Amino acid sequence: MEMNNAVDENSDLTNDRSLQDILSRFKNQQLSSNHKAEKEENHVLCLKSLDLSSFPESVLDLTHVEHLVLDHNSLTSLPGQLCNALTHLAVLSVMGNDLETLPASFGNLTLLRELHLGENCLQELPDSFSDLKELRKLYLTGNELRTLPCDFGHLKHLEIFMVDENHLKTLPKMFGSLRRLETFDASNNKLEVLPESFGGLSCLKVLNLSSNKLSCLPESFGNLPRLQELELSGNSLSFLTKDLKSSHCLKKLYVDNNVLKELPSWVGHLSSIQEMSLRDNKLMNQPLPESFPACSGRSLRLLDLSGNFITALPASMGQLETLESLHLGSAIGELERRHFQNGNWLCVLPENFGRLRHLRRVHLDENQLTHLPESFGDLSSLEFLDVGQNWLKELPDSFCHLNNLQFCQLSKNHLQLLPSNFGHLSSLVDLRLDNNMLGELPESFAELQTLRTLDLFCNELREVPGTLKYLTNITRLDMDKNKFSLPPELVPNIVFKPTYAARDPCLQDSWRGRNRADRNKVEVLKLEPLPSEEEETEEEKEEPIQWNDSILRQAMAKSMSLWRSHTSEEGSHTRVEGSHTGIENGPMSMTFNSQFSDGDVSTEESTGTTTPESPVSPTFPSAISFVPETENWEDEIEDTCPWEMPVYYQHPSRRDKGTSEMQFVPCKDHVEPVARIRFLYTVEDGQFEDADED
Repeated sequence: MEMNNAVDENSDLTNDRSLQDILSRFKNQQLSSNHKAEKEENHVLCLKSLDLSSFPESVLDLTHVEHLVLDHNSLTSLPGQLCNALTHLAVLSVMGNDLETLPASFGNLTLLRELHLGENCLQELPDSFSDLKELRKLYLTGNELRTLPCDFGHLKHLEIFMVDENHLKTLPKMFGSLRRLETFDASNNKLEVLPESFGGLSCLKVLNLSSNKLSCLPESFGNLPRLQELELSGNSLSFLTKDLKSSHCLKKLYVDNNVLKELPSWVGHLSSIQEMSLRDNKLMNQPLPESFPACSGRSLRLLDLSGNFITALPASMGQLETLESLHLGSAIGELERRHFQNGNWLCVLPENFGRLRHLRRVHLDENQLTHLPESFGDLSSLEFLDVGQNWLKELPDSFCHLNNLQFCQLSKNHLQLLPSNFGHLSSLVDLRLDNNMLGELPESFAELQTLRTLDLFCNELREVPGTLKYLTNITRLDMDKNKFSLPPELVPNIVFKPTYAARDPCLQDSWRGRNRADRNKVEVLKLEPLPSEEEETEEEKEEPIQWNDSILRQAMAKSMSLWRSHTSEEGSHTRVEGSHTGIENGPMSMTFNSQFSDGDVSTEESTGTTTPESPVSPTFPSAISFVPETENWEDEIEDTCPWEMPVYYQHPSRRDKGTSEMQFVPCKDHVEPVARIRFLYTVEDGQFEDADED
């Protein structure tokens, strides 16, 4: 304890010396010229990250200071004298402290133009706050504010107001009096209504009201004339305003995760729109106004309509000639495996779909597509394509003209043959063909020299295709669950990798969907070899699979992938039908046929014939808690729990729901194994090392 105290005292002395040095230099600053920039620099006092627990009284003597920075200290309050002594303050920044209140006389800082109070513990602002008549920029992010002063609308010069991540339920009635406000962010609050005066924000350009509890917008909302970016995601909006004066200048519109059933007519007149996202709503049929493609075709780059009930697209879809990214599939992250329908209900694509020549990324997963239009091969810029979990039985010959295609997911369809010129996809790096009905690969497949990942899991292959031996750059391969004539064996000289790509680090904090294009650049997933649990040599990391005759004599290549969710019968093809989130009947689930070796526990077998014409809607078994029957539990694990049993991974957001409806890529930061396999994982993690002592 004495040593710790000594360390703390030395730390305090160091901080004191640092503070005194800074104050001494500030006092001794001499102006060498009358240059404006030099004058401004000599009036800036920076005391951030000095571990200050109280405001230094000596600072109160520096009456000429104009810019004071106290960020990232441990201040719990500011002295009232500050508001009377430092009357020349134009910029005050006290971010990242523990402020609970502000002085009652805070409004005396009448020259204050910029105020940073983010990441504190403020629950309210003093009544005098509205006296800061010259305030231009106000940052209150990450506090505990529940209300704003009634006279907040008196801050007539306010241009930027950030009050996100607080606990606001309402805004002052006269909030619309902030005529010069250009940027307003109140996301992640508890706003239930907006004041009717809100439409008076005549200069507002950027508005973020996402993650609140808004169920409707005031009628005056449509009077905002200059909006360029509008973010309303994560509310409970069932409709938008009937009119919007800023429709001609709106560039970004995000209304994700609401309950919209239809779109207002002004959506068809967004002549400047660049990004529009309406994912995870209840839009039905063909929701886009007929005028939309013609009016927005000159500027639209991103369109996200995933996770709705859309059954058709406008016939004039091909007029969106500037479109680069199109999302019409599932609203859930592409690395998760689902057992319910979360995409749309598209059966066909418009014939002019191929006119989208700038399209680089397309998500059409979890729809009802039975074929692709012949013009699909005209998408000359396409790099990423996901058409997984549809009803495709064949691909058009023009499909092989996609020379820039790098990632192609055709999983969970009913493909029996690939086009003979499939090898012309010269840029293909990652190809997913799992859960189809392929009995062979075309000879041109050998031309896919850039291919690194190949997934042929659960098809109708009866022998390892000979063309694979020419694919010398493959580092991930899965041919499990096929109908090979020989028994499966692991070939020693192959380094097997999971076929599914490593999780994009950008997605680790966004499980419920893909990242927005304005925050994370949309690009083709770069596929790097996955590291194993043990350290690998450089040769092992770079060395591709070495094909030889011994491999062709083996039955199949076996992978370590755990992310899959299939029935246990080889060769079965299951089309999972279900419903969107929010439908009364809830998601459909799946039954696995798995037997324990002791015969004590088993799941019910699914009934019905799994054919493309008569899909099966399987059901999940409930989670099983494994309790060893003997004291020698380590031996019992090996005897009674075969590794081939299904493994369920529960989505973190479903942890308290008691279900295992979702499965996804194992990840040490996010995966929580459920069902019987949980005990095996717990033992492996060494959490029962003291089991014998207990």
